[in-house]
Amino acid sequence: MRQIDDPDVLKVLTSRFRMKLFSLLFRIGPVTVSELARRMDADPGQVSYHLRQLQKHDLIEDVPELARDTRERWVRPAMGGLAVVDLQTPEARAVVRAWNSQWVIDQFERLRDFERTHMTLPERWQNAAFGGSHHLRLTKDELAQLADQLNAVLEPWRELTKSRVESSEAPPDTRPIFIFYHAFPEEP
Repeated sequence: MRQIDDPDVLKVLTSRFRMKLFSLLFRIGPVTVSELARRMDADPGQVSYHLRQLQKHDLIEDVPELARDTRERWVRPAMGGLAVVDLQTPEARAVVRAWNSQWVIDQFERLRDFERTHMTLPERWQNAAFGGSHHLRLTKDELAQLADQLNAVLEPWRELTKSRVESSEAPPDTRPIFIFYHAFPEEP
C-alpha cells in the first residue's frame, strides 16, 4: 500500500479517464497498452498519453520482460493500492475531495456494471458475489477499530493476490474480485 502525501499524485487521478484506466490495471494486472486501449474503447495514443501521466508519479511501471518485441509495451500498477495521508493545505484538501469524488464514482459504476451483467457469469460466480449494509452505533474510536479489523481480515487476501500477480501463477478459475466498503457517520 502506497501512502500518498503529495497532492500532485492525486491530481493525476482526478481525471475520470485515468481513474478508469488505473482501476482497469488493478483488475487485469500486467497488460499491453493495446489491450488497455481495446478495453477502454480508446485510441492507443490516448491511452499511452495517460499512462505516461500516471508513470510520472510512479503509479504504474513498465514490464519490459513480458514484451515479445520492441513495439509491445506492457504496464502494471507500481503498488498494491493507495492510502491518502492527511493533506492539510486548502489546495491539497480540494485535490483530495476531487480525487475522492472520482474514486466513489468509479466504485459505484463498477457495482452498477456488475449488477447489469452478472447474469452472464457462470452460476457459481453469480452465487459467490455478496454485499450488505449495516447500521451500527459506534464512537469514533470504535469506528477506527472496526476499520483496523476489516483491513486485518483483508490483508492475507491482498498478499495472496500480490503473490499470484507477481508469479503469474493462479488457479485457472481465478477472477479479479472488487471489494469496496464505506463506513461513515450519519446524522440521526
